Amino acid sequence: MLHSFRPFLTLLLPTLMHLSGPQAHACGGFFCGNFPMNQVAENILFIQGEGTVTTHVQLQYSGEASDFAWILPMPSVPELAVSHNQIFNQLQFATQPGFQLNFQEDANCGFPPIFRTLEDDSSVVAESAAVEVVSQQQVGPYDTAVITSDDSQAIVNWLVDNNYQLGDLGIDLLHPYVEEGAFFLALKLITDRDVGDLQPIALTYAAKEPGIPIRLTAVATAPDLGVIAWVLAEHRAIPKNYLHVRINEAAIDWFNGGFNYPEVVTLAADEAGGQAFVTDFAGPSKVVNDFFFGEFDLDNLRRQEHPADFLDTALSQGFPRDAQMQALIRRHISMPPAVLEEGVLDVVFGGDREAYDLVREEGQLQSITDRSFYNNIRAYDRYITDLEFNAIAFTDDLERIVVEPLQKVRRLFEEKPYLTRLYTTLSADEMTLDPMFSYNPDLPEVDNIHFAEARWDCADPENTPIEEWELVITLADGREIRTLPFGDGGGPRPLPIGEPAAAIIERLNTSGPPETIRQLTAVAETGNGSVPSDWSLRQNYPNPFNSSTVLPFQAPISTADAALHIYNLQGQKVRTLVEGPVIAGYREISWDGQDQNGRIVASGVYLYRLKTGSIDLTRKLLFLR
Repeated sequence: MLHSFRPFLTLLLPTLMHLSGPQAHACGGFFCGNFPMNQVAENILFIQGEGTVTTHVQLQYSGEASDFAWILPMPSVPELAVSHNQIFNQLQFATQPGFQLNFQEDANCGFPPIFRTLEDDSSVVAESAAVEVVSQQQVGPYDTAVITSDDSQAIVNWLVDNNYQLGDLGIDLLHPYVEEGAFFLALKLITDRDVGDLQPIALTYAAKEPGIPIRLTAVATAPDLGVIAWVLAEHRAIPKNYLHVRINEAAIDWFNGGFNYPEVVTLAADEAGGQAFVTDFAGPSKVVNDFFFGEFDLDNLRRQEHPADFLDTALSQGFPRDAQMQALIRRHISMPPAVLEEGVLDVVFGGDREAYDLVREEGQLQSITDRSFYNNIRAYDRYITDLEFNAIAFTDDLERIVVEPLQKVRRLFEEKPYLTRLYTTLSADEMTLDPMFSYNPDLPEVDNIHFAEARWDCADPENTPIEEWELVITLADGREIRTLPFGDGGGPRPLPIGEPAAAIIERLNTSGPPETIRQLTAVAETGNGSVPSDWSLRQNYPNPFNSSTVLPFQAPISTADAALHIYNLQGQKVRTLVEGPVIAGYREISWDGQDQNGRIVASGVYLYRLKTGSIDLTRKLLFLR
């Protein structure tokens, strides 16, 4: 019998690590290194439906493919589908908190649990007498099973019998979920799949509200495990049984772009008793849907006969450059042995056998060959005469694994108007209460980009050592903090000893304003999600740059016809970054130094221009390769 059971999604255990890969290099191909979105937090997207919750979980893992396994409790039998890392790419890109200083130019100085299996050769399903195997199927790269039982020991026995190594996880941690009538979803990679084939999993199950059964994660978690939960729904999401904090911005290292933000959130949550979330972003879901998911012409891909033409076409269509795509490329375009044995000696080393042997002895030959071959297959034409390539089969895989998940989620972002990003960090001793989420339509929007005014204070800039330059930062609430960013002692220390990291600790309800529990008296209520009064195009950072830079701007109103373009000094358009609707507020757009065709541009000065209606703003930036 199914007992009363709250809807949950368990986190990955902290044994997860980002996928390792070859060192990133500037290039226009798919094999340019991997780009993990967040290496220190578990990423979850909840989509609220009518009586259902759909949850996308990003699986991050390093290790042997045969050792990968994943177990999580569910409130009901879930419908399973594959998701895609690019979804989390866009979520991170659009909602990542940012802290930017606006310098005054006239100042004195100018200027869920994973359990590793012990064996990889057993596909036998040994069903314990007290365990019901509800379903088994292949979903994407995974073999999946859904099991249930009213006996915790039977669950443990089934997992062990089917080669799920439990480690320290025991009956005591499983028992609360078994008592609540949980179903357990078990995943492992199909025999012929590799770690690069890992992709997020999507689960749809009956539930009124989303939640995370964090208690299982406590068995082997790292201290202060980051948890990011995005909630796509009709209204702003709130932590239902955790407190809510707003950070003290005086604790932020503004000079370094807020790199210490996770540490500040940890301190603020600890001040709230260790179980509290901060809202990084709350506002229209269009902030994600406006960004680029890719425009896919699959018929064009199916017509490509040469693998190099296929990859060039896929790259131009915006297929993601990630480890999963690399795994697909390797599977459908198998590198002939002659490439490693002769081709790379010719193409990369110019026949220099000594250099070739040295790289091979250092264990770098395979990764160098991968990047060279898959980024420039035509250079190896003479070595791939026997290569069999099936563009139709490759495209079918791309449609199923990449295109369909992205398009399905994009449609949901078009249907659901509101997106919330909630963030916290938790250690094992704080994982005693499973966080649940609800909604409050009365709360204001929260912008993810924060600004402060800054100036350098030095009496005699020409004769003052840079170590003595004092940075004066004026926060939005009027407080002023002073630091010596270049001095000894480890850089900025803006937070006075004894001042809290949480400006406000509060309880959020399903309607009405927050209930304040503690407020830092120096902090005025400046209002989350305030809208700027004027159009402004701010200086990019970093500048100069050689990999990527951020172009900040602010929009006082929403508009349907804004454009942000990159031009060279001859006035030729190099790249379109924004063209179409822009939501009012503070925005940041990244540029990776590539032109519209995915090629790295030449070093030099470029112009970036923001235009809408009668507004026309331009600034310069410097790109160095």
